[in-house]
Amino acid sequence: MKRFFALVLLAFGFVSAAHADYIPASWTDSANVGNGIYIGNRQSYTYTHDLTDNGFRPLNDLISSFRLNIDLADDDNNFFRDGIEIAFVDLPGIEGDAFVTNFGLSGPEYSGFSILGLLQLNALGTLTVTITSIIGDFNLVGSTLTASGLSNVANVPEPGALGLLGIGLVGIALSKRRRKQAA
Repeated sequence: MKRFFALVLLAFGFVSAAHADYIPASWTDSANVGNGIYIGNRQSYTYTHDLTDNGFRPLNDLISSFRLNIDLADDDNNFFRDGIEIAFVDLPGIEGDAFVTNFGLSGPEYSGFSILGLLQLNALGTLTVTITSIIGDFNLVGSTLTASGLSNVANVPEPGALGLLGIGLVGIALSKRRRKQAA
C-alpha cells in the first residue's frame, strides 16, 4: 500500500512538472538585402529565412501557417531594352513554386506557401528559397516570411508539485530499503 502511494505521488509530480500551455504566436523574418541582389539571366540565388532568430523553437513551438512575400524589381525599367523577364520561385515541395512575370509593381510580386515548407519550418525553424531567372535579369529587393501558430510556454513546477515528487522518491527509496533489510 505504501509503495502504491509513493508511485501515485511520483506520477503526480511528473504530470504537474511536464504540463505545458500553448498560446497563439507569430514570428516574422525579413531578408535584409540592402539595395537588392542582382540575379542575372539564367542564374539562381538561394537564401534561407531563419525564425529561430526571432524566438521560434523548433519541435517545441508549432507553426500552423506561413506566408512568404517576395519583392522583385526590374534592374532597368526599360522594357524594350531588356525584353520579357521571367523568374521562378522555388519553395520546398512543388505546390508553392510559381513563375513571376511582372516586376516592380506595387506590393509583392510573389506571395506563397507550401506544405513541405511548413514541415521544414516546424522541424528546423528555417525556410530555404531559390529564385531562378528563366529569362532576363532582375533584382531581389526584399523577402518577408510571416508564420503563425502556437508557442509552448513551459510551466515552471510549483513548489508543491516538487515537494510531492520528493516525497514520492523518498517513499520508493524507503520501500526498497525495507525490502532489502527483510531479505
